[in-house]
Amino acid sequence: MIKKLKFFLIVTFLFLSYSNIIYAQKPNDSLFKAFASYSKISREITFAHLNKSTYIKGETMGFTSYVLDKKSKKPSLLTTNLYCIIEDSNKTIVKSKLIKITNGVANANFNIDTTFTSGDYVFKAYTNWQKNFNEQNFYTQPFKVLNIDKENNNNNTDIAKHSIDAQFLPESGHAIYDVENTFGVITKNKYGNSIANVSGKVLDSENNIIISFKTNHLGIGRFSFTPSSDKKYNVELNIDEKKYLFKLNNIEKKGVTLNLKRTNSKVIISLKTNKKTQRDIKNEAYRLTIHNGDKLEIIEIDFRNKTEITSLINLSKLNTGINVFTLFNSENKPILERLFFNYNGINTLNKVTSSFSKLADSTIINLKFDASNYNNLSISVLPENTRSYNHHHNILSYTFLQPYINSYIENAKYYFTDISSKKMQSLDNLLITQGWSSYNWFNIFNNPPKVNYVFEKGIYFKANINNSKSNKFIMYPTQNNKSMVFDTSIGDSKFELRDFYPINNEKLNIAEFNKKGDLKKPGLYIQFYPSKISSIKNKIEVLKINSNFKNINTVNNVFLSSNLDKTQKLDEVYIESKKKEKRLEKLRRSSWGKIDIWNDNMRERTPNLMAYFSSYFATGIDSKGNPYIINRNANSLTGRTNPLVFLNDLPLLDLARISSIPMTTIDYIEINKSGIGEGIRGGAGVIKIYTNDNLMVSNNSKGKNYKSYKIPLTFSEDKKFYKPVYTSYTSDFFKYYGVIDWISNLKINNNGIASFKIENPKIKSIKLFIEGMTNDGDFISTTKVVNLN
Repeated sequence: MIKKLKFFLIVTFLFLSYSNIIYAQKPNDSLFKAFASYSKISREITFAHLNKSTYIKGETMGFTSYVLDKKSKKPSLLTTNLYCIIEDSNKTIVKSKLIKITNGVANANFNIDTTFTSGDYVFKAYTNWQKNFNEQNFYTQPFKVLNIDKENNNNNTDIAKHSIDAQFLPESGHAIYDVENTFGVITKNKYGNSIANVSGKVLDSENNIIISFKTNHLGIGRFSFTPSSDKKYNVELNIDEKKYLFKLNNIEKKGVTLNLKRTNSKVIISLKTNKKTQRDIKNEAYRLTIHNGDKLEIIEIDFRNKTEITSLINLSKLNTGINVFTLFNSENKPILERLFFNYNGINTLNKVTSSFSKLADSTIINLKFDASNYNNLSISVLPENTRSYNHHHNILSYTFLQPYINSYIENAKYYFTDISSKKMQSLDNLLITQGWSSYNWFNIFNNPPKVNYVFEKGIYFKANINNSKSNKFIMYPTQNNKSMVFDTSIGDSKFELRDFYPINNEKLNIAEFNKKGDLKKPGLYIQFYPSKISSIKNKIEVLKINSNFKNINTVNNVFLSSNLDKTQKLDEVYIESKKKEKRLEKLRRSSWGKIDIWNDNMRERTPNLMAYFSSYFATGIDSKGNPYIINRNANSLTGRTNPLVFLNDLPLLDLARISSIPMTTIDYIEINKSGIGEGIRGGAGVIKIYTNDNLMVSNNSKGKNYKSYKIPLTFSEDKKFYKPVYTSYTSDFFKYYGVIDWISNLKINNNGIASFKIENPKIKSIKLFIEGMTNDGDFISTTKVVNLN
C-alpha cells in the first residue's frame, strides 16, 4: 500500500512553531489545571550504587546513595534523612539504617552476616518525602546472598528457559485493522528474565508469512504490518529449534493509533485511524499532550476528512529524557499513550584514562577526567572477570527512565552505556511495550498528591516540661551538635529542637539550671520524630538477580577472615585510636611550632595556663601584678622578648585575660618559639591557644547532674568498609566473586584527577565500576579495566 502523508493545518503549524501550540495561555483548561495541580509539588529521586549484586555470607555491602531533584536532576538539598532497608523474599525487614545525606550524597554499609540465608533480597533507599507520591521515585535493588557451605550450584534460569512468556503489544496500546500497526515484542521466562535472540514470524490464517523479526539479547523486538479485517493472525517463535505458537488477538475493528519514529534530529508523529472510525470521529476534537512529569504541552488534533495526520518535531523541542505522549478524546478521557525517550541534553562524562603506581604494600590508582566539579564518585573495585556485579540499573537509567515506567526494567543500564543509535532504537522498542507511564491520569484528575510526609532534616525532639522553677535547661553536646541552652519563659510547657543528628545510639543528655545557676536533673517528657524505620511499599516488583553461580570449584572455607569474625571490631578500635594521630598530623602540616592536643587528664592536672607556659618560657608577675611571658632566646630584630599570644586566632593584647580561661575549655595549644611564619613581629615567638566551649560542658557532665534520654532512632555512621581475607586469590571463586575494595566518597581535584589507594591486589587486572554526579547535574557511569602489570 502506498502511504500518502497528509498534513492538517494545525499539526503542520506544530512543525513550524511547536512552542506556540502550548495551552499556557489557557490556564483555566481543566486538563491543564489538573496536571498543574498534580505536578506542582517537587519530587525527589533516589539512586544507590551497591558494590556488588551477589554477596557471600561474611562480606560487607558498601553503598553510596544519590538523592536528586526529579525536575532539575541535580542534588537535592531539601532532605538529610535517608532510610535504607533490606527485605527478604517475604518482605520482612532484616536490616535497616538511617543515614545522613550531605549535598545529595550518603554513604554506609551493611554486614552480610548470620542474619542472612541463601536467597534473594531487596535493598531500598528512600526519603520520607517520597511517600507522598504515587510514582515510585525511591530506589529498589534486588541482590542475592550465597552461603557457600550450603549452595548447591544450581542455576534455576536454565530450568525455566522454556517456560515462555511472550507478549506482542501494539504501539500506544491499540492496533486496528486496515492500518499499518507496530507491535513491541517481549520474550521472558517464568521468573521475568529475558529470553534472548528469539526468531519469530507473523502468520495469517492461511499460514502465509507476513513478516519476520528477531529479538535482541534482552528479549525485546518489534514488527510492523497492516492487518486485514477478514483474517486472523498468529505469531510463531523459534527457541532452541522448538516452535511456539501464539495468537495475535489484540487487533480492534475501530480506534486510533499513535506511531513515533526517530530520525537523527527529529521525531515523526503519526496519528492513524481507519475509514470506519473516521466516519464516527470526524466531528470530534482530540488533543495530544506531551509531558515529562513537570510541564504539559497540548496540541489540538482534528480528523476531519483525514485518516492519518503526520508531522515532525525537533528533538531539541522535546524534554530531555522521557516524553509521555497521550491522546485525549472529546470527553477529555485518555485513550492511548506512547512513551518516547530523548537523549538530547543528558550530560555525561564517561571518558576516563587511568594510571597507577606502587607504594610499599599499596597501589595508587589515578583516574583522569575531563572535568573537575564532581560532587561525588563511588567505585567498586573487583576482579576483571567478576560475575558478582550484575545490577539492572546505573545512575542514568534510574534517574531518567525507571521512575517514569510502570514495570521494572531488566538491564536498563545497557541503554545508557556507550550510547549509540542501535541502543536508542533498542530503548524505543522497549518503550513500545511499556503501555501507560507511572503518571496515572485517573490520579492526575482525581488524586493530586497531598503533603502528609515532610522533608526531614535530622531528628526533631520536643521536651515537655513537667515541673521547673527556672525554666532554663542545657543540652550537652553530641558528636554532631553543640551544647545548647534553652531559656524558656515562665509558664512555657515545652522546648524543642530540629536538625538534631545523634549517631550510633548516642543519648540525649539534658540538665536544668536551678536558681543559683547550678545544674540538676530535669523533669522532662521527651518525644522524638522520626522514632522508627518503617518500610515503603513497592509500586512495581523488582526482577531477581541471576548469580550465574555454577561450575565453580569451591571449598567450604573461602575466607580466612570476614565480618563474621571479630576482626572488624578490632579495626574499628584501631580507627578510633588513629583519629587523634590524624588530627595531630593535619595540625602539624599547617604549623611552624609544637602542637599539644589536650586531653581530660591534662585539663584536670594543669592549674592554669601560666603554669603550663612556664615549661617553655620565663613567666611571672611584675611589680604591678600583671603576668608576663619572656622568651630568653628571642631572635627579634626589634628587641622584643615577649612572644605574641593569640586566642582562637585573635591577638590577646592583655595577658591578664589568660587567668580567666577555664582549663576545661582548652582544645590544643601551639608553641612556636622561633616565631617563623609571623614575620618580624614573631621574632620573640608565638603562642596560639584554641578553646572549645563544648569541652567544658562535657567535663561538667561527670557529676551526673543531668538526665540521659534514650533516642529511639539515631543515624548510622559511615564506617570503614571491611574487605574479607580469602584463602586463595588464584581460585575461580575469587576471580568471579571476590572483593578488592569499595571507594565510597571520592572527589575530583582541580586538575580533573581522582586518586585512591588500595592494598596491592594479588591479581593482574582489576575492573572499576564507577558512578557519580556533579552539583550541576552532570553524570558519570562507566567501567574501567586497569591492567596492573
